[in-house]
Amino acid sequence: MTWVVIVVFLLLWVPELPGLVRGRLWREMAAFAVLWAAGLTLALLVHYGAQVDQLTQLLRAVFEPIGQRIVVPPPQ
Repeated sequence: MTWVVIVVFLLLWVPELPGLVRGRLWREMAAFAVLWAAGLTLALLVHYGAQVDQLTQLLRAVFEPIGQRIVVPPPQ
């Protein structure tokens, strides 16, 4: 089953890679690769049954305040 997770993650590159290479967007490609690798690592950890609760809490503590500042609730 590990190969299925890896293949699915590799398929994420298919729509992104041509545009990034054609546009010579090397920094964006590097950022995509870092986020892709982090996602693949987390997916494999979950697949193998590792507890990722603390990591999830850390990510939530970092990104939730950012999201609350960006996404403003609609006026009532």
